[in-house]
Amino acid sequence: MFTSGGGASPVGPTSGGKVYAFNNVGTSPEVVAPANSKRTVITFDNPGAVDVIVFPVLAQAVNPTWTAATSLDSGATSISNVALTPTALLLGGGYRIYGNGGTRTFSGECQGAWQALAITGSGNALTVTDSNI
Repeated sequence: MFTSGGGASPVGPTSGGKVYAFNNVGTSPEVVAPANSKRTVITFDNPGAVDVIVFPVLAQAVNPTWTAATSLDSGATSISNVALTPTALLLGGGYRIYGNGGTRTFSGECQGAWQALAITGSGNALTVTDSNI
């Protein structure tokens, strides 16, 4: 379940940052950061022993008829967002945050919602820091 001290809604452009603390990440994906149109940086830290994988909630789906010769810049509409439903066996689209201190930071186009799952077990930790500056 997604919880934060100030509620699940993102705060304005200079809110001092938002830190989300999780101690119950299991092998089923759960949202760990809501979409935030003002976000410029998001950092995932894993203080626990088990690797955790983070994924965007939406990923790009490429039309099977799309080819490298098809230029998206020329108006082609072959790419669209689709819901990403990862599992511990289907990790495509995810980024591994290694246990015992692993960290990963995304900047730029990182405004969408993010989800996470642990490779094994339940009760795994993850810290998410969301910044608008």
